[in-house]
Amino acid sequence: MILMASKFLFVFIGLILGLQTILQAQSMPTIEVSLNSRFTVVGEQTLLTVEVKNAPVIDWPETPRMDSPVSITRQQKTHVTRNGRIQEVFEYLVSGLKPGLHTIPAFQLRTRNGTARSGPVVLRVFPVSELATKGITIGNSVVPYLSGVFLEKESPYLGETQVAEAKLYISQAAPHILRLSDGQVINIEKDGIAAWRFTTTPQHTGVLKYDGHTFAVYTYRSSINALREGKLTLGPGQAEPIFQRRAAVRGGFASTRFKARVEFPTRKIEVRPLPSGAPEEFQGAVGNFTLEVSPVERELKFGDTVTVEAKITGTGNIDQFPGPFLVDPEEDWKQFDMIAKPPGSERRTSSGTVEFSQVIRPIKKVPILPPYRFVFFDPILEKFQTLGTPPQPITITGEAPALSGSGSDDLNFLTPSGALPQTFSSGRKFPNWIWQIVPAALLLGILGLIFKNRASGRYSESAPRRKFVIALEKIRLKSGDRVLFFREAARFATEWNGREGFNDIYETRDEICFLPDKVPKAVEPAERNQILNLLKTLSPTFLIGFFLTLQVSHANALDQDPSKAKVEILSLMATAPSPEHFYNLALCEKALNNPGQAALWAYRFEAQGGNAGEIFKGLAGIRIREPEGIEWVSVFPKSLYLQVGLAGCWALLILLISLKLSPGKLKNRLLSVCGIVAGLGISLGFTASYLYPNEISFDPIYALSVVNEPTPLRSQAFEGGSVMREDLAGSLCKVTAERAGWSHVILPGGLSGWVSSEAVTAITE
Repeated sequence: MILMASKFLFVFIGLILGLQTILQAQSMPTIEVSLNSRFTVVGEQTLLTVEVKNAPVIDWPETPRMDSPVSITRQQKTHVTRNGRIQEVFEYLVSGLKPGLHTIPAFQLRTRNGTARSGPVVLRVFPVSELATKGITIGNSVVPYLSGVFLEKESPYLGETQVAEAKLYISQAAPHILRLSDGQVINIEKDGIAAWRFTTTPQHTGVLKYDGHTFAVYTYRSSINALREGKLTLGPGQAEPIFQRRAAVRGGFASTRFKARVEFPTRKIEVRPLPSGAPEEFQGAVGNFTLEVSPVERELKFGDTVTVEAKITGTGNIDQFPGPFLVDPEEDWKQFDMIAKPPGSERRTSSGTVEFSQVIRPIKKVPILPPYRFVFFDPILEKFQTLGTPPQPITITGEAPALSGSGSDDLNFLTPSGALPQTFSSGRKFPNWIWQIVPAALLLGILGLIFKNRASGRYSESAPRRKFVIALEKIRLKSGDRVLFFREAARFATEWNGREGFNDIYETRDEICFLPDKVPKAVEPAERNQILNLLKTLSPTFLIGFFLTLQVSHANALDQDPSKAKVEILSLMATAPSPEHFYNLALCEKALNNPGQAALWAYRFEAQGGNAGEIFKGLAGIRIREPEGIEWVSVFPKSLYLQVGLAGCWALLILLISLKLSPGKLKNRLLSVCGIVAGLGISLGFTASYLYPNEISFDPIYALSVVNEPTPLRSQAFEGGSVMREDLAGSLCKVTAERAGWSHVILPGGLSGWVSSEAVTAITE
């Protein structure tokens, strides 16, 4: 009993000490120091803020002693509430007296909880001569302003990200006292430089007294990254901010708002190349970073996947590298793509944290998760650094299944209904406007009748109709030989696009055409008439008969390993292309876990008239949006409505010309028929064309493209552009512009941005 009581006492004391340590750590005072602007000119005052956490402060922090020519003046003490806690904030005005790089030492204060120290901060001071002098014209007077563009380094390394500030100095002299109401975005030229948008807030960041004027300072913040080596320029730039003017009038002051154009000068930099000798694993990270990696679960069943979360924190081009990689020389793990999580907002500084996730699956039963490694170039030390994580224990339960001799299960490559798709021809034999030959011929005939004073006339049958009748008559003449009759009937049905309802002809042809041909047997009259009447249903109509689309034949299904089937299908497509090849290729790519390529082949199958709905189930990517409201007019293609409208125009023209005909039955028929066609055609065709949705979900599929490789959607056409959507593999899109290896795409739903041109393929090439 005494021994058990002693153990309990030691455990209780340990818990008390641990809890006390945690509470003390949470209550330890901390100081954070920040500058309103990291770049100033000589004589410019900016605000330095000292924020004290977890401690009641009796007096101001001890002002550090300065060896550099920097002036520090106390301003005010305030309280702010953050996360439910009251924190004390001390404000100072800081001003650099000489150009250069000045370090403000740590602030220190004493509290009842102990002594706290801040870290040092760096203030970069530039000569006033680097500012450009301009003016804003207001009535008959000019309000002067100054502007400048400032960078951390004038000779950075290639890929090195640095903070940039564009600054606007507005004169506060009477009679026009201006302040910024809306700074807008600076439209700045970037020669070989990627940059976030330069934006600001209505609050000024400092004051400058220069040349007899007092200027309010507004700071536009951004970060930049050089895309190539050599001498580059940032700027010139311009913006059209909205100012609020306060002017003296009788009895007081009046305030008005107006927009004015301001200009910013050019800043030159010279970009140095990275030194040679980069490790093979280096993927473009430049800066100074730390790495954290941990699996979401540490126990899993064999065959299941586990997600690994990685965090890279530091200063540099943190939005422009693909993340760490798993060190797995024994190939014990199946690795999927490392995915970067969206940052949530545009990054205005070069510091922060970027998060990644990767899905991996064990191939063997192993006791540890291998280490992750990350390589970067440190521009301060000017050498490459490698970060690594230690191996982490992980538990895999269950047994590995025995491998079959074939290495994979067979897959049956068939359409969902079990019916084989039809082969396709290379394209239409006639353009979709060819039907207009009919109304044009009719119009010419009417004009001929008018010129010849004839009230009626005959019109010869169209060439397709004559060809149809002649071919059908040839089949009738072969009714004395049943084999030849069904052989020609099957050929005729294939040529004239016979689809559903003609299986009996094909099956009878297949049953009798290979029998020993002893004595020709005539076709029974009833059977002959039945077949001929069925074939007559293929006769071309007034407009639709000119469009020959798919030619029917059958192909055999595949039943083998998807990787082998893919090679075989691609070989077959070179000699006998068929829609089922597209469908089966989509099945192959889906089985091989290539969602982008699977979607591309599936859309190509649908472009040939097929239905790939079963393939799209569970496939990644953005699909076509369903129509709503008046968007249901998209049930027919827009080109059809245009053709209907043109038919109405033709009917209206024929109607007007028919008025010149002599009275008679022909004139009455033309007037009645053309009046109806003109009214319906023009009203329906052009109204539906006007209401037809512009969203790409309703564009013809052959005019669209597919993102067939994993790639993010970026706001701008460079690797540093903010990621608007992480992975677009398998998404339908419309390419609207191309620039330097980038394509601007619009997705179903209206989201648009830039992707790598190599990741986008047109459905119809």
